[in-house]
Amino acid sequence: MDNKLILFMNTIKYLKPSQGVYRLTNRLKRELYKRKILVINTPSEIKAIKKAKFLIPSLDFDSEYLNRFDIEGILNNEFDFINISHKVSLDSAWNDKSLQHLWRYNLHYFEYLYKLGFQYLNGDKNPKYYEKYKELIINWIVNNPCPYGDGWHPYTISLRITNWITTYELFIDEINNDIDFRDQIAKSLYTQYSYLQKNLEKDVLGNHYFENIKALIIGSIFFGKEQVKSKFTKELLKQLEEQILEDGMHFELTPMYHKIILEDLIKITVRLKNESVYAKLSEYIKKMIDVMYSFEEGFGKTPAFNDSTDGISKNYDCLLETCKQEFDLTPKYIDSFKDSGYYILRNDQYKLILDCGEICPSYLPAHGHCDALSYELSMDGIPILVNSGTYQYEGGEWRNHFRKTKAHNTVMIGNREQSQFWGSFRVANRISDVIRRRFNYKGLSFISGAYKTYFGAKHTRYIGEIDENVLLVLDKVEAKASEEVRSYVHLNPNVKVSLSETVKIKKDSMNINIIHVSAKDVSISKGWYSSAFNLKEENEHIVFTKSDDLDFFGYLICLKDIKCNAEISNDVLTIRTDKEFIINLNKLGEKI
Repeated sequence: MDNKLILFMNTIKYLKPSQGVYRLTNRLKRELYKRKILVINTPSEIKAIKKAKFLIPSLDFDSEYLNRFDIEGILNNEFDFINISHKVSLDSAWNDKSLQHLWRYNLHYFEYLYKLGFQYLNGDKNPKYYEKYKELIINWIVNNPCPYGDGWHPYTISLRITNWITTYELFIDEINNDIDFRDQIAKSLYTQYSYLQKNLEKDVLGNHYFENIKALIIGSIFFGKEQVKSKFTKELLKQLEEQILEDGMHFELTPMYHKIILEDLIKITVRLKNESVYAKLSEYIKKMIDVMYSFEEGFGKTPAFNDSTDGISKNYDCLLETCKQEFDLTPKYIDSFKDSGYYILRNDQYKLILDCGEICPSYLPAHGHCDALSYELSMDGIPILVNSGTYQYEGGEWRNHFRKTKAHNTVMIGNREQSQFWGSFRVANRISDVIRRRFNYKGLSFISGAYKTYFGAKHTRYIGEIDENVLLVLDKVEAKASEEVRSYVHLNPNVKVSLSETVKIKKDSMNINIIHVSAKDVSISKGWYSSAFNLKEENEHIVFTKSDDLDFFGYLICLKDIKCNAEISNDVLTIRTDKEFIINLNKLGEKI
């Protein structure tokens, strides 16, 4: 591992100068709050909110979302977050460092209040649900004084006050008749809302800062603060211009966070329907649902590029249905996202998504993986060839494992990573000279991309549809002759694989053959696949080792159990299926 000081210096050189300033001032301010030098002035009486309409039933009461929370477990202080279940003592659990950090964050988010509210409305208004709602909130207030612990991190504040405000209306009759509790929750909400305004995550930016803005707009509506709403609506537009690329993808290039930001934008836009900004916000929503739909329709899961996994964001069906109901928006399919670098090949039986983009925004590396020019492939809506996923955010062996180059369907050069990731959320020197394009060659459809690793080697990949049943994955690597080059292909754990003259993949009645193109060795190894946080299972991956005497190597993916083969000779690639295809590699190379 490289010297951490050097890694740190090579990380901060990409940051905006303002990020360093805000990091220092935010830490200083938190200490000043602890010493009571800075204080939040909360009025002794806060105007009661008699009517509050923030719930979006199609979103907040989505059945798949609500099924994440077990109502009996909540009533007994047993919570299941990120696939880990704990029965806790609330008085100590909020900041119990024996619990995984992200698990504690989820406890502070209070998303489980929606389950209590749903059960209350659909269970003859049984008072036990209101009493639990009240108990949970009061316990948080008592055990989380400002500004101590995870609960006063701006990110947890942003999610919590949104969820407290939204679920407030579900119990509003009881709250209005429970004056002491009404005053407690109003005072705490106002304190959190005021603290957040003074402690924005401008040191992190990206999705964290977006969450801050969302919470403050919703909070300003709840408390009737027109000036605050106006200020952060303007800031929202600035962030949308920066964070949503021209092709509609969120700039962190992570499909899961794209959906989280889309949900945030939906919640804001519903509240601003009667404002002049509504039309502009709707335009952004339309572009974002085009991306989401194009990626996920018929794919079978959230595509696992960068820190993406299932079970965190709302599912795409729910988000699409909400956009239809609330804004009368429907998506359209797009196959090329030139700004973010994602491209799609598909026909009636398969869908392939290729990542030709940067690892991350230059100043925001938190969710970047070494997955340049990796792809995922689904057949008939079933994921078959998959990146390894995102197992957890906690730093250490497993966080590192799932960010590695060889954990993705791409090429590793000289046993070195594409980019220098380190810590939980940092990247030092990273890939550069990233280019991509879509083109036709002799009537064949190709997508391609190229980049340089942080140590100067160059990798170019071409993926082409040879016919409706055959795909070509072809790589060119320019590196030192001493550096061995391997290409990895990871398999869904639910498929069977065997190696004879070809690699044979079987899933139920589905049969796929993978045939190497000028590889000197083909092997199958064991690995790990994560479909969701804190879940991992053994899978298998194919390893193709590049021949020493050729620049190009790769493989054919035959989507049916048909005969096909390929060979390279004198810079010409010949592919034989029921037809013969001749590809001049020098001419193909002109296309990128």
